[in-house]
Amino acid sequence: MKLLTIRTTTASRKLSLFLSFTLSLFALTACEVLEQTPESNFTPTNFYKNADDAKAAVSAVYDPLNSANMYGQIMWILQDQATDDAEWGNGRSTANQPKNDLDKFTFTPATSTFQSIWGTLYNGINRSNTVLTRVPGIAMDENLKAQYLAEAKFMRGFYYFTLVRLFGGVPVITSETTSLVNLNVARASVDDVYKQIIQDFTDAESVLPVTYSTVDRGRATKGAAKTFLAKVYLTRQDWANASAKAKEVMDLNTYDLWATYAEAFLIANKNGKEAIFEMQALSGGNGEGSWMQGYMRPNFDRINGIAGFGDDPPTESIYRAYRADDRRRSVNLRLYTATSTPAAPASILFPCYVNKYLDPTATSNSDGGNNFPIERYSDVLLMYAEALNEQGANNPAAYAAVNRVRSRAGLPNLTANLSQAQFRDSLLLERRLELAFEGHRWYDLVRTKRLISAVKAQNPTLQVEERHYLYPIPQTERDVNPQLTQNQGY
Repeated sequence: MKLLTIRTTTASRKLSLFLSFTLSLFALTACEVLEQTPESNFTPTNFYKNADDAKAAVSAVYDPLNSANMYGQIMWILQDQATDDAEWGNGRSTANQPKNDLDKFTFTPATSTFQSIWGTLYNGINRSNTVLTRVPGIAMDENLKAQYLAEAKFMRGFYYFTLVRLFGGVPVITSETTSLVNLNVARASVDDVYKQIIQDFTDAESVLPVTYSTVDRGRATKGAAKTFLAKVYLTRQDWANASAKAKEVMDLNTYDLWATYAEAFLIANKNGKEAIFEMQALSGGNGEGSWMQGYMRPNFDRINGIAGFGDDPPTESIYRAYRADDRRRSVNLRLYTATSTPAAPASILFPCYVNKYLDPTATSNSDGGNNFPIERYSDVLLMYAEALNEQGANNPAAYAAVNRVRSRAGLPNLTANLSQAQFRDSLLLERRLELAFEGHRWYDLVRTKRLISAVKAQNPTLQVEERHYLYPIPQTERDVNPQLTQNQGY
């Protein structure tokens, strides 16, 4: 199976370099831009000439997903480390201060993690805006052009959706940044950011194809746009639209669950029937591999002689949340012992690690073949069930959806006739177990206002406060843009 051709062509790589020097709003100061040394002779006036250039430009829009500042590492820290699913301690430690800050809720606006993700997301937004500005003028097949523009809108919606969930209201920029003039833009309201997100996903939904040929699998699809709209509406507690969009995804008859949970994470099955949108990775020493199998594997468990880093160390809380007969536990987590092969050091009190992203053929920690599952079909089923329940208890379709997920895990159906609150609690537990270490737990705890109670139940010593429902606006961004206000409590 090949990766997105739009991401792997020579023109794509050169354009990615070119766009890295195009001004990405709030990501670089004027001084930093002027100090860059160009690595290609591409310019906006001589590049966007034909269909191949348009294809390469869209490739550059996807490219940040696999960077170290997104799903290469930073997104795991933001989405897992500050939850009840992962915690440093009990004999495990990291010398990386930003990771400790997220883990212990001691982060500040100066914590570098926030600058890393902020700059990368706005880089992706500017690349999307560049496509939407430059590609319409290219003489090419109009249907293909419309698809490329829809992909750019999808990705802009995705990047803004990530920003607003992490930081709240942020500056909304919908035009290409081409100069150092008027870079200081104030934060838009949360409602206005979501208005733009919904518009982008809706526009993309109307144009994107349902599927692609094998060579282009992994690109944004109609089902992906509908799924993210369902997620947006779920986050906004617009239950009717959330259930309706999730049902539209189900009615496409394009997606399905694999027979076993483990099959969803096999490298051979990436971009398969359960995958809705994934970060693409390709092993083979080409710089497009995944770091997950290296970061999350413990340093005493070597693959091809290479030790892992043991990041995202799972808590005993999530391990114990699984029933012993839940087939997902052994896929998601591995609990080592002093007598296992390999053996865990006695100094680690609960040597549990993420297991679902191993690549036994990897020749380096950065060369895994694993895609990151940003959205899977099981999430659609669970979103559908949650949204239906919020509209009224004892909905048969809600039970049917969640029971499909439970059945594959080897669990019995949910108890019948649960109250709305009981179903809600069961559903959120199901999400935790089904989607473990796939980047959903932080958002689930934040949108349901359970972050403080969940984290304190896992570790009562942590000082989790109301302000932590949003991360702080990076201080470096506020230093160069006085119009950026700070989130309350920071």
